[in-house]
Amino acid sequence: MKNINKLVFATLLATSVFSTSCTDLDERLYSVIPQDEFGTTTEEMNALIGPAYGTLVNWVNDQFWYAQVSSDEYMIPARGLDWLSGGIYLRYQRHEWRAEECPNLWHFTDVTTINKTLNLLETTTVVVQDKERIMAELRGLRALWYFVMLDGIGSVPIVTKYEEGLPTNKDVTRKDVYDFVEEELLAIKDQLTEEVSTTTYGKFTKWACYTLMAKLYINAEVYTGTPQWEKALDCCNKVIEGGKYILEPDINTNFKVKNEGSKENILIVPYDYNYFRGYFIPYQMSWHYSSNKTFDFDCDCWNGPCAVPGFVHKYDDDDVRKKWFMYGQQYGPSGEKLKDRNGNDLNITIDIVDFENATEVEGARLYKWEPEKGGHNHLNNDFAIFRYSDILLMKAECMLRISDANEPEARAIVNEVRSRNFNPWTEDKEIKKLTLENLLDERGFEFVFEGWRRNDQIRFGTFGDTWDFKPNKDDPDKHTWVFPIPLAEIQKNPSLVQNKGY
Repeated sequence: MKNINKLVFATLLATSVFSTSCTDLDERLYSVIPQDEFGTTTEEMNALIGPAYGTLVNWVNDQFWYAQVSSDEYMIPARGLDWLSGGIYLRYQRHEWRAEECPNLWHFTDVTTINKTLNLLETTTVVVQDKERIMAELRGLRALWYFVMLDGIGSVPIVTKYEEGLPTNKDVTRKDVYDFVEEELLAIKDQLTEEVSTTTYGKFTKWACYTLMAKLYINAEVYTGTPQWEKALDCCNKVIEGGKYILEPDINTNFKVKNEGSKENILIVPYDYNYFRGYFIPYQMSWHYSSNKTFDFDCDCWNGPCAVPGFVHKYDDDDVRKKWFMYGQQYGPSGEKLKDRNGNDLNITIDIVDFENATEVEGARLYKWEPEKGGHNHLNNDFAIFRYSDILLMKAECMLRISDANEPEARAIVNEVRSRNFNPWTEDKEIKKLTLENLLDERGFEFVFEGWRRNDQIRFGTFGDTWDFKPNKDDPDKHTWVFPIPLAEIQKNPSLVQNKGY
């Protein structure tokens, strides 16, 4: 069991529904607040906060992965009938998705859980220690989920009370949602703890708050039409000046099975196979049918998602981050060559010839988190939502966008992040002139498979471009730059107004 604080451990014991099927990707985890046991002691009160933190289990879910398929880093080719699924993933790749099949970034189940907990805290007569801080943390978690919906869907209902009835987004603009998230974070930032220790591991701290604010402000032009580079820069500097985080000398420290010792990870999801499972099963989805033999995994692999070839080819061969992709001849635990289903050597290629009918060995597979020998489909590695390297690269971006005169300092920051990934670090590996184009590339190299590529591409204006197996540019109206409200939600709640273009 990982050494994490009691509050987060309470989330691990929350009532859960585990995903078990390759074909049913809509199952989710839910937490139940036992109201009849509520309010008798402070300890019970603290235990009831667990389900709100338990919503973080939904950070990496099936929709997390499917949203990444819309970017230029990740894809799900059809391999014969395997992963064809009526062509849904081919449409994701081409930005031709429909309202009835879009990635479901509708997180109101999570918001409702948090609102219910906040309601209990607001109405209890029990004297709760650090009540103001705890409520600030929960408002921060709610703001985090609203940020996800703001980024993915845009205009969504703003609901802050439990049992408010059917919500509506009628007359709610994307800027309204942006303003709500900003107001919440500004209101709570000084009530949150600055401590970074095992007792605050997994909690929404002041530094997580400033990082989320930086994410909000750096995308402000996308969300509201008005850039806020100075505000984003200020939030990045707040985290840097806090002195709580470092760039880990070995970047892979952040992705170890036991990565809770990382001094770079700012906000994490404490995934645990036995107690806290989401849909953090990247290797079961991606690896070849025989790849489980290499690490003695106790699950079958589905041989599906892989990296977009052009994305992998952009990496310098000497960059250690290129090792986050599995390709080439594959071997078993004793060094024997693995075979594909036709009896040929299992030699995985980066390139794919036919996206609609790829072979079982085409496409580099995911390999970013340390595999656990004898591990499971649900990884035990904690997942970093925010990392300090992101703070540094966001700072560099803001400086570059504010003034060309800042280019030398911004470039030095980017090279600092980049340098740890080359041994030796030589002058020819340095970025000599920082541009938005090579900064976007560097963000891609650093955060591949961590869920930020679509967000970055939209901010840098490349999301509607063409890339491997996406031959056409998006419609000029940019309606694909947000996903639709899931059709199922509109059928349940006719007061919702669908995004334009869907």
